[in-house]
Amino acid sequence: MRDDGDGLMGDLNDVGPDAWVWNPHVGYLSGWRQARESASRLNDALRAAGLDLSTVRAVPNVDAEGRGVVRLAAALPAADELAELLRRCGTNAQRWGA
Repeated sequence: MRDDGDGLMGDLNDVGPDAWVWNPHVGYLSGWRQARESASRLNDALRAAGLDLSTVRAVPNVDAEGRGVVRLAAALPAADELAELLRRCGTNAQRWGA
């Protein structure tokens, strides 16, 4: 994956089976299992924060090399709600000296 210039690697268009050719020598299942565990933990945190998982959800996937990837899929109002929640968390962390 490439660095897109703002510290994130690649973009969501780089992920998924339509973005690359499957290689029979790559163990995709192992990466997907790891991504599924991480996505589950993230979904638990989203739910605990009061977000509706029918509108915002972490989704497991793998990249072309078989590494686990977690995508965040959100409807526009939920994406805005999550952005505001993260902004508030960042502000609180700064107040606590984190």
